[in-house]
Amino acid sequence: MADAGPAPRHPELRAASAGAYLRLRRLFDPSGQTAVVLPLDQGIEGDFPELERAPALVAELVDAGATAFIMRRGMARQAAASFAGRAGLIERVTTRSRLAGRDGEPFLASTPAGVLLDGADAAVFTLFVGPPEDGMLRDFGMFADGCRAAGLPLVGEPFPGGLPGVVPYDGPFEVEDLRTAVRVACEEGADIVKTAWSGSEASFRRVVAYSTVPVLIAGGPRTDDPAAILGMIKGAMDAGARGTAVGRKIWQWPDPPAMLHAVARIVREGADVDAALAALHP
Repeated sequence: MADAGPAPRHPELRAASAGAYLRLRRLFDPSGQTAVVLPLDQGIEGDFPELERAPALVAELVDAGATAFIMRRGMARQAAASFAGRAGLIERVTTRSRLAGRDGEPFLASTPAGVLLDGADAAVFTLFVGPPEDGMLRDFGMFADGCRAAGLPLVGEPFPGGLPGVVPYDGPFEVEDLRTAVRVACEEGADIVKTAWSGSEASFRRVVAYSTVPVLIAGGPRTDDPAAILGMIKGAMDAGARGTAVGRKIWQWPDPPAMLHAVARIVREGADVDAALAALHP
């Protein structure tokens, strides 16, 4: 196999105003180079005993090295004292509960003003790109305009949707479809993109190369194989990702701080999978 060459050059962190830039930097480590983001917004998507004690879980994950959390407004208010001044907050603004099923599209349920009122540093908006592609894409663009006016960074979470054989959120996604979905989020106003794994480092390089903003790798379907989890993260970082936005693979692990520490070894230090596994099982 031919050498894949260097990873795509990281897009710089850019924002429309000083306020937006300052908020964006709070999501990353002090160097501004990498982010270890923990999604904890899945409480309405299933029955998760791990999320019963949110403040205690958040405190453990801050201590283990999380740079930011993705939460819905309710959890953010409940757990604020556990991470205030120590990690950033990305507030989820799109919603759909487990009781509604997985086939329908999430819908917008907040405003930039509401996100700022909660003290968040950014908003995250899930976007299905593909048929019928009307309401969500329009809402995303209009929300992006509101974020720019408010000085609020926007994280786009695009998924190819409405395509044959594709399970909502889980795929499998063709790399060309992921590239298009990511580019749509960039073009319509995202400051960061959180996107799904394409299956290999080589294919994920193509996804990163088509993004005009920094890319975070999402966790995707749950697995109990630590080498697979850490291998995905290593591949994504080597392909040019700026960090992770992995949730269930960390907080559903028997020892969440240990898994987060292993992930951070790869993201921040460039450790290989074996070294990260050693951190997971000292």
